[in-house]
Amino acid sequence: MYVKLSRRNSSPSPFSLEEGVQKMGWIFCVHHHMLAFSLINPFNFNLNNRIFKVQRRFNFIMIKKILPLFIVLTILSAQIEFNEGPYGSEYFDTAGPFTLVDLNMEFGDVTGDGIVNILDIISTVNYILGNGEFTAEQIIQADMNFDGTINILDLIGLANLILSPEPGSWDFATQWNGEESYIFFTLGPTGSTTLWNASYYDDLLEDSPDNVHYFFLSNRSTYFQDVRDVRGEFDLILGGMSDEEQAHWKRHLHFIPDKCDSHDDQFVDAVCGIRSISIDRFQRWREVGYLGNPANFSGTYINYLAHEALYFNYEFGALYEPDEEYDEITVFEREHYTGGWAASIFKSVELPSNDDLTGYSGLSVELLRGCPDANMNYSDAGCDDYDRIAHLYSCEEDSSGCLEIARWITPFDRQPHHLTDISPFISALRPGGTRVIKFQESGWPNSLLTLRFRLYNDSEGQTSSPQEYIPAWNGTVLFNPDYDENRPPVIFAVPENAVKVEFVSYITGHGWGSAGCYNCAEFCNSRHNFMVNGGTGEFSKSHPEAGNNDYCMELETIPQGVVPNQYGTWGYGRAGWCPGMDVAPYIVDITDFVSIGEENVIDYDACRVVGNNCVTPPTCQGDGYCPEIAMSSYVIFSY
Repeated sequence: MYVKLSRRNSSPSPFSLEEGVQKMGWIFCVHHHMLAFSLINPFNFNLNNRIFKVQRRFNFIMIKKILPLFIVLTILSAQIEFNEGPYGSEYFDTAGPFTLVDLNMEFGDVTGDGIVNILDIISTVNYILGNGEFTAEQIIQADMNFDGTINILDLIGLANLILSPEPGSWDFATQWNGEESYIFFTLGPTGSTTLWNASYYDDLLEDSPDNVHYFFLSNRSTYFQDVRDVRGEFDLILGGMSDEEQAHWKRHLHFIPDKCDSHDDQFVDAVCGIRSISIDRFQRWREVGYLGNPANFSGTYINYLAHEALYFNYEFGALYEPDEEYDEITVFEREHYTGGWAASIFKSVELPSNDDLTGYSGLSVELLRGCPDANMNYSDAGCDDYDRIAHLYSCEEDSSGCLEIARWITPFDRQPHHLTDISPFISALRPGGTRVIKFQESGWPNSLLTLRFRLYNDSEGQTSSPQEYIPAWNGTVLFNPDYDENRPPVIFAVPENAVKVEFVSYITGHGWGSAGCYNCAEFCNSRHNFMVNGGTGEFSKSHPEAGNNDYCMELETIPQGVVPNQYGTWGYGRAGWCPGMDVAPYIVDITDFVSIGEENVIDYDACRVVGNNCVTPPTCQGDGYCPEIAMSSYVIFSY
């Protein structure tokens, strides 16, 4: 049976100001018209006249300037809550709370007199109320919670620091907001020394998104010296940056002077035995992949850590949809998929009725293709060593009539997580009821599959829904001089009530060979030309990224969904795909090119692109994997 899930509103539940104040640990004392902070009395300071004059400025009007900001910040801080567990230290487990002493957390000395006291609070209050200006260094010192602004929350932090002086520490649960990722690098485990001594720290900062934190730890006997030295390296780099950039990275670089294994057990289990690990924006422990050059498997590049953070941003942006309302159908839930070459895994699924499907505005498919270790926990080590084509089919109840509705290319030894819009294939789920969903990879599968459909409920303004389809060209055909003959024209009749007609396809090139094959069809650009009704409409799809040696690992490509740092030649651009990425369906609206209620024809041919020319596909010389095009395509009618 399908399960209807209501999306939770992303806004927090309202609470009173008093509740918010109590949650933040801030107490107010009201007397007559003056609202004074209760932090004054516990300090037992012998305040001079200047301080009392400043205190008298804490009148109701001035407090009114601070409280709205406090309320807004309190609400914002409640939007993405810290996950309460259960916690673990395996990959994809939820990361639990931990606190780390941090050499970059020496803050609070706003006045620059070498101590943190009430004068720092007074200076900060004046700044908040607009009665004073701060230098860039003063802003760094006053921003106690590292949110980039100076406000009442920073006053709280200053007060706590004065009341309970201790070495600066970074607390995961307090700092968590769901907007950032965290990458840990430990000196001591196998392979860490080369990486630690790498000369690419400046590239690391340049390549990184703004919302990643880096933590440097050591588990060697020289742990303090190790961390202090690497901090010195970064201090030199930051010295060449603008004040704004320095302030940003001082909040996002963390140098931990305590020995790694001196922390709590769960943190030690997750972090201290491996050179690098991360926490993603879903608060999950995540593996860090191969940090060498994927073209020749040489070198060690610490700036490749930035790839992980870029991919975490893709995952979060794709998978987290707080403003969408959708019904979710789980097909596989952490199901072990294994078997012989090109084995398939099936599941009978009860879908919504035909009428209910018409009410949905869209369809997406989520796939977490995890890999099992010996204990059936997630681990890159359990993954296939090669890139394979993965297909998802919708089949009749007896497993016949299967239609490919989604496609992915698996990575080299990594675990991708994608959400792909396949809305036209609502038509392939009709008439609803029981259908068989089939997942198949080439190669020898060994995966922990989680696969779900999301059917979206926002049908406001919707005038039609994908209802019918006609298969066009399907299957894998050799990309050679006879290719066009093997893809004959397709005749199709358009229903009289159709209001939209789309051509929808997956087209990816595979195979290679240097002896006359020009490394087609995986590494050469091919153009796929379509013509409707003898030229009434024409369109084409090409793959210019094929043959680009770095396309799939470019900083602009990873955020499109390429799981990075794979243990193979993942950097090369391919014909319509990258390893470890979903293949988006190629969708063209051809409504204006067809005759409604009549027969129509669509023609197709393909060629190899050489400069601006389109030439005949090559003849396979047998020195590699002969060129081929894997294609599935449909004409889909909406009404």
